Formats: sequence, C-alpha cells, structure tokens
Amino acid sequence: MSRLRNGIINVFTLHTTTAITINEDDPKLEKDIAQFMVKAVPEDDSYAHHRLFRKDGRMAVNAYSHIRASLLGASVTIPLQEGEMILGARQHVYLVEMDGPQLRDLIVQVIGE
Repeated sequence: MSRLRNGIINVFTLHTTTAITINEDDPKLEKDIAQFMVKAVPEDDSYAHHRLFRKDGRMAVNAYSHIRASLLGASVTIPLQEGEMILGARQHVYLVEMDGPQLRDLIVQVIGE
C-alpha cells in the first residue's frame, strides 16, 4: 500500500502475451472484445513466429497472442488524487491474458507526493 496522496499509478505487465487495458466491467463487452480479437488476429493464420526454439526444443505457435497483446498495450497510467485512483464510473483495470492461463507478474508503480 502506498502512502502517496497525489500523483499517478502505472500498471505494467512483464509478459509479451498479456495486455493491460481500462474498460467497462461487462461480461458481454468482454465477449465482444474477445470475438473481435479472434477475427482481427486469427490463430490459424500463417505467422513467421511459428517455429522451434533450439535452446529448449519448444514450439512457438503463439504469434497471434503477441499480436493481440500489442494491439492493447503493456501498461496503463491512472491519476491518483487524495489517495484514490481516478477512474470513470464504469472504468476498471484489466489484465488481458492472450496465451494462458498462466501465472503472470505485474509491476505497479505509484509516483507522486
């Protein structure tokens, strides 16, 4: 917990197949966004990233996950005022998983006074 009262909060994902975004907390909207991502960046397209990693023998077949995450971004910044995050009435911070479920790490930095 931070003792800062005013400033900004930055939330950053450490993974290239996850994204951080702000949107409305509505299951139907979540479904719409997921369907859009599938249409915009289909899993079965021909991607150069689909290859064998020599160092550990694993296949990389998740190029679509990297591309989808890139469309949304790796971080969000939220104003902090009087110790509270300033978000619109319907705004929520989302970690969007494109290649999981997996354990994920985030960095949350609070900067201010």
